[in-house]
Amino acid sequence: MNHGILVTLGVLTIFLILTAGCTSEQKAPPPESIPGPSIIDLEDLAASSSGIVLTDSIGREVTVPRNITHIICSGPGCMRYLAYLKATSMAVAADPVERDARSPLPLAYLLAHPEIRNLPSIINEKGSENPSVISGMDPHPDLIFLMGENHQISPDDLQKRTGIPVLVLQEGDLSYRRSTMNYALRVMGVVLSKSARAEEVIQFFDKVTDNLQTRAWTVPDFQQKTGYIGGYSSPEPQGLYSTTSVYIPLTLVDVKNTAERYAAENNLIGSLTITKEALSRMAPDAFFIDMTTWSRKDNAVNDLEKSDVLQGMPAIRQGEVYGLLPTALYGEEHEADIINAYLIGKALYPDKFIDVDPKVMADYMYAFFYNEPLFEELNRKLGGMALSRIPLFT
Repeated sequence: MNHGILVTLGVLTIFLILTAGCTSEQKAPPPESIPGPSIIDLEDLAASSSGIVLTDSIGREVTVPRNITHIICSGPGCMRYLAYLKATSMAVAADPVERDARSPLPLAYLLAHPEIRNLPSIINEKGSENPSVISGMDPHPDLIFLMGENHQISPDDLQKRTGIPVLVLQEGDLSYRRSTMNYALRVMGVVLSKSARAEEVIQFFDKVTDNLQTRAWTVPDFQQKTGYIGGYSSPEPQGLYSTTSVYIPLTLVDVKNTAERYAAENNLIGSLTITKEALSRMAPDAFFIDMTTWSRKDNAVNDLEKSDVLQGMPAIRQGEVYGLLPTALYGEEHEADIINAYLIGKALYPDKFIDVDPKVMADYMYAFFYNEPLFEELNRKLGGMALSRIPLFT
């Protein structure tokens, strides 16, 4: 069989997977994706001879120059968005965690773009963007993106001290903050002349999340499964009792997060640490482990194996323990959220995901975003157990 036929068959297989479940027999359409502002709205913003006037995520009006060639993209998720838009070559700096060659984070965009590690840092010893360093850079940046609001220097001060426009954006996610994610991608697309790619990325996310939700939507409420995410790393590797009450992959396939109730009872939200006793009372249908835990001596798998209390839980006795890709090492990794969701769906709703191989889907995602399959290389950095059932007591 020649190469052209193999490529065609591969594309056809993924197409069939992503259209599975979309039949006329459904009672109602799947949930719609939440759209952000249209690209037309953005391109119709006030323009001056020197550039485009944009309102950023915190309400600041910023005049952005035209024909941008060099940028700084600072904050969790910012460089990954550049990678989505195929614009990393425009970056003239990288954040310290992205440059760390001694303990490199297992992030797909860094595997695809190792040259990012060679970029200089503009962060000083106090963890703040350094105006003096930025002002003296060659090539000189035309624009600074700050992702999120947790920066020690204010955007107005940074803009005043460097003379460079500063745009603040929010990363968003594939569920509750979908419009925020879309807006960030579209704004970056407009100012970097990557609007077509930004729309392509947004439509791709729409397609795969609709596919996930279509499959999960057909599961009756009384058959809804529960799951627990352990070893949740945000950003450091953690043990079994580190979890989160907001885990996008579970949400995407309508699996109830057992940490939600614990968080509500204790007035917590997001990342949290629970007790062994609390976990034993949750009784999830399956355990899902963030495999960055593998780098710890006392990792989440060891925690499961050495606890007599947990060993008696039905999910443990039945071997319902699976490894996942990290999703929050440095910002929310949207492609990892989707890949993990396919694994979770396959584990808990096997009849709805019978045609899906999560590892194949992973490389399909990586090929779209980064032009190459990356799963095997990434999995080697995660103990070889990502997107797999984890054998216990071996």
